[in-house]
Amino acid sequence: MTMKQLRKLTVIALVFAFLSVLACPQETQAVQKPPAVQGLKKGTTSNNSINISWRQQDNVSGYQIYRSTAYDGKYKHIKDIAVGNQAFCNMKLNSGREYFYKVRAYASTGSGIVKGKFSKRISAYTKGGTRTAFVRVRANVRSHAGSNFAIRTTLDAGTQVKIVCAASDKKGVPWSRISYKVQGKSKTGYMRADLLSSSGSQQQPVSSTTGTVTASGLRMREQPSTSSRIITTLVKGTKVTILSQVTGKDGQKWYFIQARGVSGRLLKGYAAARYIKV
Repeated sequence: MTMKQLRKLTVIALVFAFLSVLACPQETQAVQKPPAVQGLKKGTTSNNSINISWRQQDNVSGYQIYRSTAYDGKYKHIKDIAVGNQAFCNMKLNSGREYFYKVRAYASTGSGIVKGKFSKRISAYTKGGTRTAFVRVRANVRSHAGSNFAIRTTLDAGTQVKIVCAASDKKGVPWSRISYKVQGKSKTGYMRADLLSSSGSQQQPVSSTTGTVTASGLRMREQPSTSSRIITTLVKGTKVTILSQVTGKDGQKWYFIQARGVSGRLLKGYAAARYIKV
């Protein structure tokens, strides 16, 4: 092979290599997944709007806002916020209602977007829901709306509370966020809405009165209903302390009583008034 032919082959090889590079797709720099949004907090609220804000992140394309009406419910994507903004005003909301929010950042790529981790959720409520109410029957106050959450305390029938706003559990059952007092200190929690009344007329507190069980076996229940769970069965002649009385859904009078069970432990519950002699 002559020198001229060798140089020609070398040029052809270089041209081919150059064209091959141009034909192959170039790798783009991988976009880093944004970290979790920090500093999410609520701001000004009105009867129909809630403001939220968070700390701005670098190297992101924007933020996604998610909302739910239940603490552990399904969160719905409601808005994308452009980069450079770190606040959002959620308008056209129901008055006196609790909402939950969480936010995540995203970064755009040539083939789509890379989503970051969600912020911690926050709760906020619109104005207009505060009012006084009374506990209809002895009921539990829970840490969040839902019977699966921890019990904070149990309030007796007739206890006055303040409804802060309406809430709901993940199944859509109505609850109320309430404010109540324990030993003079204000506390907050959640109670099922049907266990609260706008007046205390359904529950009639009475001065502690002693009564005697007249039935051979009187069932003490958690609520004033024959379908409610049985706490214990009191034998005939058992002395009980009547704390209050209420009309059940069956239209009958029930006593909220305190008595010692078979084990000797002091218990509280409801019993049909017709089987207790005062």
